[in-house]
Parts: sequence; structure tokens; C-alpha cells
Amino acid sequence: MKVQVFLLLLVLGVSMAQTPAELAAYKEKQQACVKELKISDAEAAQLTTDKEVPSPTAAGKCYYNCLYKQLGLVGADDKPNNQAIMKYTQARFSKAPMDKIKAELAACAVGNAKFENKCEFMHGFEQCMSKALKA
Repeated sequence: MKVQVFLLLLVLGVSMAQTPAELAAYKEKQQACVKELKISDAEAAQLTTDKEVPSPTAAGKCYYNCLYKQLGLVGADDKPNNQAIMKYTQARFSKAPMDKIKAELAACAVGNAKFENKCEFMHGFEQCMSKALKA
């Protein structure tokens, strides 16, 4: 089940084409997670600009789990909102062909299924997707 949930989560990202209002709302959600998780300013600066954090703290690893929930990609029950995830993924990785997106979703979900902790899973999943589709 965890693999299915996060298989669809691959879709998340920061660099979507957004209106100024949508971008402001996205930044508010980012800041809400930073505040909720008490992430340091230095780590938050990396996370909120979509940069890799070499040695994330436990709170930093939970950032994507929090953000995905804030964006409505995952419910409070940790179940994915498939429609929202697909829309978000297509916007974030618009230059990647859909077949590559689908393949990487599956590969990253399976590759991170070993993590029992949802924060560890989400962090690993986000790292995998970003590396695979931003290249």
C-alpha cells in the first residue's frame, strides 16, 4: 500500500507554471511546513528552493510529507489524491515525456518501499524523482 501511495506521489514539485496567487499560496504552504516542523533557516532555504540537502535532519526529511499533505496530494490518512498528483507531476516535469514520468514513478516508489517511516520514504522518493526527471 505504501508503494502505491508514493508511487503516485512522484508528481510533486516546486517549479510548476503558476499564477502569482498560486505561487504565493504554494510558498505559504512551504512556510507552514517549515514552521510546523521547526526546520532551521539554512535547511529551509535549501528545501524551499528545491535544492538537495546533503544531510537532512529528521524534520527536513518530513518536509515533503508535510508539503504533499498541504498541497492535497496526500490526505490526512496518507492516501494519495491520484488526480491531483497527476496534474502536479505533469506541471512540474513538463519537459519529461509521460512514459518516462510513469516509469520513474514506479521505479522510485519500489526503490523506496524499504522505508517503514513515511518521512524517510517521502524524502527518498522526492530525491529519486528529482534526480531522474530533472536531468
